[in-house]
Amino acid sequence: MPTPIILDVDTGYDDAVAILMAAGHPEIELLGVTTVAGNAPLSVTTDNTLRTLDAAGYTDIPVYAGAWRPLVRELGGSTDAQNQHFRFPKHREATTGYAVDWLVDTLMASDGEIVLVPLAPLTNIALALYKEPRIVEKVKKVVLMGGALHGGNMTPAAEFNIWIDPEAARIVWQAGWEITMVGLDVTGRALIPPEDAAKINGLTAERARITGELLDFCVQREVVGWGKPGVQIFDACAVAAVVDPGMLTTTHCFVDVETTGTLTAGMTVCDVEGQTGNPPNCHVGLDIDYARFFRVMIEGLGG
Repeated sequence: MPTPIILDVDTGYDDAVAILMAAGHPEIELLGVTTVAGNAPLSVTTDNTLRTLDAAGYTDIPVYAGAWRPLVRELGGSTDAQNQHFRFPKHREATTGYAVDWLVDTLMASDGEIVLVPLAPLTNIALALYKEPRIVEKVKKVVLMGGALHGGNMTPAAEFNIWIDPEAARIVWQAGWEITMVGLDVTGRALIPPEDAAKINGLTAERARITGELLDFCVQREVVGWGKPGVQIFDACAVAAVVDPGMLTTTHCFVDVETTGTLTAGMTVCDVEGQTGNPPNCHVGLDIDYARFFRVMIEGLGG
């Protein structure tokens, strides 16, 4: 049976690839997508999500708009630089209703088998927990893209998704459910080289064609422009780990989120050595098997 999942996104290029992988993978049932402000304002992330799904023919997958700003802080760090590439056709508007309400209603009506896959700042998830704490008992597990054990990409300490809304992230980590953190330590080891990007371009499915367009942009920016050996599609790693959890090497430890540090706000503090004495609450990703990751990616995109 396919695994039922809900994606929570702030769609830029990597969210879009993850959405298409999830929508097309035979081992996933994508129940719906919720959007939040992050990579761009909410109106843009919602529009990008609709364009991604609609262009690939997935007009039946509901998209609900959620929080337009973080819980406490102003929205910072968002960019419109990559949004020029979302010129795909859109055939609808977001589904009527608020993402947080839909999350709560869907989870509370479920049998506890849904996997929650946040790929964005955790504002929607924290608000859902605030509205109905019992959703923790209705979620099989949370597999999120965010955080880092060894340094960030927005500050020396903090990864983008957690840095945008650390207060929300702290609520999510303190909720008491099973969490797998697919952070920068994992995504940085899943760089897609140009030759593998070309393999995706060779697939015939429409979702693969769209992904190929996005990867072409990434190759030009990151490989040609920045000199990297491949492109980092952060969010695809979390979706792939839902299908094949064994591709990840993890450590089970206590994780908390720094919300007050002048230099470290948004840091995921991972107590790998057990120094706090707190019980483990997170499977922290350390590494990923690239071959298994790319296999799941190809499967999801129509290969």
